[in-house]
Amino acid sequence: MKVFWLLLAVLLTCLTIGGLMSAAKGADGPSVIGDLVISALLGAGALGSWKRVKS
Repeated sequence: MKVFWLLLAVLLTCLTIGGLMSAAKGADGPSVIGDLVISALLGAGALGSWKRVKS
C-alpha cells in the first residue's frame, strides 16, 4: 500500500510544481489566484500523502 501513497505523493508534488510555474507566468489576476489556490490544495494533498508514506 505504501507504493500507492508514494506514487500519489509524487504525482501531487509534480502537479503542485506545475501549478506554481503556471502561476508565475500567469497573464491576469484571477488566473494567478486560481493557480495558487489549486496549487495550495494539491500541495496539501501531497503533504498528506508523504505523511502516509512515512508512517
